Amino acid sequence: MKKFDYYIIKHFLYTFGLAISLILSIAVIFDFSEKIDNFIDHQAPTNLIVSDYYMNFIIHYGVLFSGLITFISVIFFTSRMSEKNEIIALYNNQISPARILIPYMISALFIFFPNIYFQNSFLPKKNESRLDFENKYIKNKDVFREKKLHKQIDENTFIFINNYDVKNEKGYNFDIQKFDKNKILEKISGTNIIWQKKEQKWLIKNFTSKRINSNNQINIEKGKQKLIGLNINPTQMFQQNRSVKSMNFQELKQFILNEKNRGNEFLPIYQIEQHERFSYSFSIFIFTILGFLISNKKNRGGLGYKLTAGIAICFLYIFLMKFAITFTINSSIPAFITVWSPNILFLILSLALFKKLT
Repeated sequence: MKKFDYYIIKHFLYTFGLAISLILSIAVIFDFSEKIDNFIDHQAPTNLIVSDYYMNFIIHYGVLFSGLITFISVIFFTSRMSEKNEIIALYNNQISPARILIPYMISALFIFFPNIYFQNSFLPKKNESRLDFENKYIKNKDVFREKKLHKQIDENTFIFINNYDVKNEKGYNFDIQKFDKNKILEKISGTNIIWQKKEQKWLIKNFTSKRINSNNQINIEKGKQKLIGLNINPTQMFQQNRSVKSMNFQELKQFILNEKNRGNEFLPIYQIEQHERFSYSFSIFIFTILGFLISNKKNRGGLGYKLTAGIAICFLYIFLMKFAITFTINSSIPAFITVWSPNILFLILSLALFKKLT
């Protein structure tokens, strides 16, 4: 490596560290000013505000927006280098743009690897305490009770519970419906459904079972209580999206496999979470290239013009990401296509601009 490599790496990482510190500090100030009333009203302990909420808040959003912050950082310090004619000096010494880009990509690696670790291992463990704090002291929401719970147990079986008590593993006013090719075969209704740990089955109380036979006749069974096996336990019954965010890579991978076999209708949401953990990290390299291409030459607008263009591209990327994933949620397009499509689009744009530069 040459002196200019170390020079670029030093300025890259220093600018990134400064930018992420300033942006997250401002975010914390705005968030605190918005939520201070909630902290006071719910008497949130100061140590939990700092340790459980804001420490995890900083890590969560720092990791989430590291690609975009990298983009702004590259534009900022590369623009300053171009204004000082340092980039031109490198070109005059017969150093190609591809060669100049090498220390940029090495610096991006220093951000990429910790980002992957935080996304898939460290952060999921910390997310649970942050989300618990939010539910208790900000949203004041009872996470141990779910109203109007709808769950697909397998490909043909659905359960509807009006009110589910997570802590006591008990549901109130339920319906279990079994289908065959969109034709209902059986419907079981009752007042209570309670998990029996010893038998590993569900106890239903005050139930009415209506079963349709091959002659389209309805057989009715009523009773005070009965044990049934539903091939689902309380943990699987009540699976919030927040729980998915608290899973590391291996746990999330296994969970998605289990839900896929069960035919869970919310599977696309879980797959989006899985792919976003890698797509956001990979965007660091794309935005590094794009930031260099935007800011490596002088122009009349100077740094202000380049930063404005950079921020506009950041908003466009976020918009495309959110817009694309709606196709997975509302249609049958696989999650890896919609989640990765903004990265692929921006990568193609970056390579096209880079080819034009060279």
